Amino acid sequence: MRRAVLVLSLAVGLRAADAQDADRVGFRAQLSSDTIYVGQQLTYSLSVRIPSDVRQRLRRNPEFVPPEPRAMLAYDLPLARVADPSAASEVHTFRRALFVLTPGRYQIGPARLSYALPQSTSFFSREEERTLRSDAVSFVALEPPLRGRPPDWLGGVGRWTATARVEPNVTRVGDPFVLVLRLEGEGNATLLPRPDVTIPWADIVVQDERVVLDSTPSLLGGVKEFRWLVTPRDPGLHRVPVLEYPYFEPEARRYDVARTAPLLVSVRPGTLVQVPTRAAARADSGPLAIRDALAGPALVRVPGSVWWMWLALLAPLPWVVRVNAPRLRRRLAKTDRPTEGTARALLDVGLRQRTGVDVAAFTAPGSLAAALRLEGVTPETAAAAESLRDDCDAAGFSVATASVSAAQMRSRAMGLLARVDAEARKRGTVLLALLVALGTACREPAAGAGAAFEAFTEGRTAYIGKDFMRARDAFLRAAQAAPRDPAAWANLGTAAWEARDTAAAVLGWQRALRLDPTDDVLRERLARVRAPQLRGAARVWPLSPLPVLTLALVLWLLGWGWAWQRAQGGRGARISAVLLGPAALLAGLAWRLEHELAARDLVVLAVPTPLRALPALGADPGAMPIAGEVGRILERRGVWYRIVLDGEREGWYPAERTWPLARD
Repeated sequence: MRRAVLVLSLAVGLRAADAQDADRVGFRAQLSSDTIYVGQQLTYSLSVRIPSDVRQRLRRNPEFVPPEPRAMLAYDLPLARVADPSAASEVHTFRRALFVLTPGRYQIGPARLSYALPQSTSFFSREEERTLRSDAVSFVALEPPLRGRPPDWLGGVGRWTATARVEPNVTRVGDPFVLVLRLEGEGNATLLPRPDVTIPWADIVVQDERVVLDSTPSLLGGVKEFRWLVTPRDPGLHRVPVLEYPYFEPEARRYDVARTAPLLVSVRPGTLVQVPTRAAARADSGPLAIRDALAGPALVRVPGSVWWMWLALLAPLPWVVRVNAPRLRRRLAKTDRPTEGTARALLDVGLRQRTGVDVAAFTAPGSLAAALRLEGVTPETAAAAESLRDDCDAAGFSVATASVSAAQMRSRAMGLLARVDAEARKRGTVLLALLVALGTACREPAAGAGAAFEAFTEGRTAYIGKDFMRARDAFLRAAQAAPRDPAAWANLGTAAWEARDTAAAVLGWQRALRLDPTDDVLRERLARVRAPQLRGAARVWPLSPLPVLTLALVLWLLGWGWAWQRAQGGRGARISAVLLGPAALLAGLAWRLEHELAARDLVVLAVPTPLRALPALGADPGAMPIAGEVGRILERRGVWYRIVLDGEREGWYPAERTWPLARD
């Protein structure tokens, strides 16, 4: 039995070498071209040439396993069977039409053909298995040229004609009718994006799309219909403007435009009270307010998270030191205890404890004073310490004066150590300064501030002038230059909403809300969107992880501080446990909030397309999502995402029709 039929078609030839065996069975793979444009059809074909004598010996059909094309769309084309009288053989050609969605170099692996021939003419003869493999083939996909590209080109590739119709063409004010744009021609109709349509005398709502593919000819063709629900606002004889659809024709390597004929619609006065539409209500109330200036990077994430972590890890250290202090003091007492309380021993131990300077290591004149000055001691005190050391050494060699000056030497040593204690550098202060410097270094740099300010100013000017499309594009540039600024994302969403770009509005408002979760204005604006934004994957809890983690750190430090003060008491241990337990729970909650706000696995659906049961456009369609819905990615496979939407709707969705919601 044939297990698969492989058909991949396009327009130029790249031949692979024939794979032959002793039975003269040929197996060859080839491409119609080695260079194509993104969205252009590439035909991949596999030819199997079987001699007549071998065909008569076959007791069962050969088994054919085609290669699995990756990161491209595939459609089967009709089989071709040709008899070759001169060679007394049959040629079977399996073809498939391929479409790539991104530029780059692609490779298609080898195919496999297996068949079995009897070893003799006897009916009970055993069969011998034979396997052939074709060569791997490769090609390059290019982006359509920038030269001559129309500004409103959306990515259509092929050769298309456009027609339009209205159903019905006679209606009343407030009664909607259907506007249908039909594109027909050669190319992959499923890849044609929906154009923007504006009718000044009516309101428009996007409806469904219908696609019919025709794989009968060598080049894939088909029909795609876009539907809009149009509600007229004014009575009279109105004209539907000419609809234009630019596309790129790869054979001619040029851009062209498919145009429809103008249509007339007769609108009679309505008999019912007309309810103001959303567009009319928005015109009466004016556009939504925008932010006047950039707000700066939002502190949603913990700033300087490295030193926060080190501070939390070092918090138990004082308690550990205090618990082990008695044992440490007993060990030090054996080596650092002053002998008979002499001034020299008192000076040695006191300076070592306060500055870390070992008096015995600095015997040269002036060296002890220099070492003490490096520890923050004033020159006068450092000189007095070295002078006291010299006097103690001199007194040790004078037996007559030793008993007379011992009390005076000890008094001088005690006074000197008090001065050193007040002047020497505090090591805790140095550690705190290092931590502050580390935290400052860990702060996120405000890169691109100049570009963000210029784009933000341009967008604000365009918005005031009601050029909402230009304002949307300018605020998008500002948000890309300052991805941590909630004002730039909020204005992007507002400008896109006024420009009737629902998906971009959701993207801007969602990102702004994830940078400032406590902003109620953003929640109110997200509630305007038809797609659910306040539940499911799109939900944003009104709580920032920064105060939660700050409270957790405070409880953590208090818990270990209490444990340090009550190191020997059981009650202190219980109070510490009461503080440390909630601190750990709050830290976990802060991590969860940070994970939800990061939205690394969330996307916004930009163009409504049915969910598919399998990652292929020809798979069975499922639920139809709404533009602006937020979905959670469950699996990635090539150019497809398996996503789940609100209401447990799940299926495969094209990745190029989504926008990532993850923070930059």
